[in-house]
Amino acid sequence: MPGPRPSESVVVGPNGRIVSLSAAWFSDGARRRAEARRAGRCVECGRDLPHHRSPYCSRKCQWKFHGHYFWDSARTYVLLRDRYTCQICHGRRRARQLDVDHIVEIAAGGAALEYSNLQTVCRDCHRLKTQNFMRERRTLDEIPSPDRPGLHITS
Repeated sequence: MPGPRPSESVVVGPNGRIVSLSAAWFSDGARRRAEARRAGRCVECGRDLPHHRSPYCSRKCQWKFHGHYFWDSARTYVLLRDRYTCQICHGRRRARQLDVDHIVEIAAGGAALEYSNLQTVCRDCHRLKTQNFMRERRTLDEIPSPDRPGLHITS
């Protein structure tokens, strides 16, 4: 099932991280959970529900669905999916030594809470990846373009 629409409001924490898509949780999420409960199918995977008390067939589907709306849930789901293993150096670590990183950075147009754009990385690999991204970004910013007046080298 598709996640929330990107036009929904985004709550950003004091550190600049997306914390939640809270408006989407109360509008789109509530509607999707109610429809799933009425249909007797899991809101995330579409399987039959064992009972109608919950719109989820398992804890995994619950975390996955919540992760479309809340960063903490997305982080937990990705850590479990990747089995606490850095996807760059392939080292296994404890959760407190790992970060969940955007494969395509949000600044480069990557989706914020889309699982296919999230990966588990250790702190060292995350630092190197971020440094490389920032270096590439600075290099691109220094190249003059016709849209930006500025330094134009003529011979």
